[in-house]
Amino acid sequence: MANTGMMKRTSACIMAMLVTLMVTGIAWAGDHERARALLEQGEILSLSEIMNQANSRIPGKILEVELEEKHGLIVYEIEFLSEHNVVMEMLIDARTGQIISVRED
Repeated sequence: MANTGMMKRTSACIMAMLVTLMVTGIAWAGDHERARALLEQGEILSLSEIMNQANSRIPGKILEVELEEKHGLIVYEIEFLSEHNVVMEMLIDARTGQIISVRED
């Protein structure tokens, strides 16, 4: 039964990632080519790496992901629903995967 719970959680995480990708994808102010180039050049971590890191640190349901530049840093802005049903926003450094901030949205 423990494996069933783990499989359900893994499936839920994968489904959330797929829905997120379908809805938002990796976007840099609408410039997919720039985001792809940064990824291919190794300038940023992939969305899947960021999602794995974010979910392992702060569990919740991903609602939206955007790739943006803020204060000279390239960041993933992740909007998620916390375990306590509060919409939160997490900023993660796209180069290092370090969490910059987590706040209620």
